Amino acid sequence: MSLVPFRIVLSALGLLFSVSALAELSVETDALHLQFNGQGDLIQAEACFPSCASTDVKTRILSGEQGMLVFEKGDEGVWQHTREPGDAGTKLTFTDASSNRSRSWMIPDQGWKVSVMAVGVGKATLMSGVDFRPLPSSGFGDLLEQTRYLVFDGSSVESIGLDESGEEAGLEEIPSHDWFGFRNRFWTAMVLPATPVSIAPLTGDAVQDASIEIAATGQALELALYLGPVEPAALSQSASELESLMYSGLWFWLRWICQALYFLLNAIVVVVPHWGLAVMVLSVAVGILMRPLSKIADRLQDQVHEIDARLAPALAAIKKEYKGEQQSEKIIAMYKAENVHPLYSLKSLAGVFVVIPVFIGAFDMLAENIHLSGESFLWITDLSHPDAFMQLPFELPFFGSYLNLLPFIMTGFSFIASKMHSHPAMDLAQRRKHSRNLVLMSLGFLVLFYTFPAGMVLYWTTNNLISVIKTLWKKVKLGDN
Repeated sequence: MSLVPFRIVLSALGLLFSVSALAELSVETDALHLQFNGQGDLIQAEACFPSCASTDVKTRILSGEQGMLVFEKGDEGVWQHTREPGDAGTKLTFTDASSNRSRSWMIPDQGWKVSVMAVGVGKATLMSGVDFRPLPSSGFGDLLEQTRYLVFDGSSVESIGLDESGEEAGLEEIPSHDWFGFRNRFWTAMVLPATPVSIAPLTGDAVQDASIEIAATGQALELALYLGPVEPAALSQSASELESLMYSGLWFWLRWICQALYFLLNAIVVVVPHWGLAVMVLSVAVGILMRPLSKIADRLQDQVHEIDARLAPALAAIKKEYKGEQQSEKIIAMYKAENVHPLYSLKSLAGVFVVIPVFIGAFDMLAENIHLSGESFLWITDLSHPDAFMQLPFELPFFGSYLNLLPFIMTGFSFIASKMHSHPAMDLAQRRKHSRNLVLMSLGFLVLFYTFPAGMVLYWTTNNLISVIKTLWKKVKLGDN
């Protein structure tokens, strides 16, 4: 037999082997779609929630154009791989021809947590890309739509913006033995090293995508990766400590309020299986639960109105007759004679102290609630973004290029409540001043909420509607026409 055809056959087999070794491998699970190259780099990661087979599935590609987790390159050569399906998941092993370098991946059939052991490698890079970038937003809503790095240290979580200066923030090299990674509003990629590593997040004004260089202390990297939704059940299922990622910028007691409101909303949606209606019911339910505190706040507010009305004639006379220091002395003497503390008006802030923590809790809970993503309600196509009732033929600075209708409805209810709200002890001037202050506050909320997600505006709109109904009920009850 001639050696020429034999050599041709061997060359062809070698070429086929090389192509096979370098071909991309795909692994699809209940929660993840992953692609690997022939050297064991994770080049694409797509996460699903609640599962890839769900009818209302939400998906996001977490990886960048150069990959998701890419290891440093050594000498190029032929790599072999094996794929071992098992009862719990799939094991992928990639080994180079010298057997000095390898990557072993374990991918469970369920959940968003995978692991890798890379031998003969000192560095790797974790990256996001265009698909992970938040949607463009305007005004205060842009504060929500940002990708940022997260670095865990026990129960505390440090958040680092992509636009921060590395030298000023000390980001060139950070020792880490805990979870680290990046996130946007609803999705995250987090890494837990088995042994301490050094990480260097890429930051700067021009940085749009996350990139973290991971340096091992030895010639191996053993990492666990969470690639999935920012959602309490999914996070705790993968690693209980990851729950600290939720509402990480708040004080612990505000985080408790967020978590309580989240579970209350989830309980409501079981009975009211529509997220828009469930948000409205949540606003009603919170109002009912807070009723005892609200009654105390209302009583304190009424006391302030009564004192204002009682002191108004004497106060007006003092201000008309006296000026400067003498006026202040006369006013203090009047307070003493009337047995009124000079700071009595601070009682009216009690209602604010009651409302603000719950307002912040609802704000953050709805902002990070992945369940609202893609959910429609009335004319609103997505409760996790502004309602975008109509596109404008131009773009307004700060307000954007869409007319958002819901914030105007919210403000309308607030105007109605401000016009109806008064106290019998108030005179005409006090009523006008009080009404003017409420109108100004309503306009402030309009500017604040205009570019916020529709789910958050819907919650506050319902709250304002409840205020109107309560005021009407009081007037009917008191026989005030």
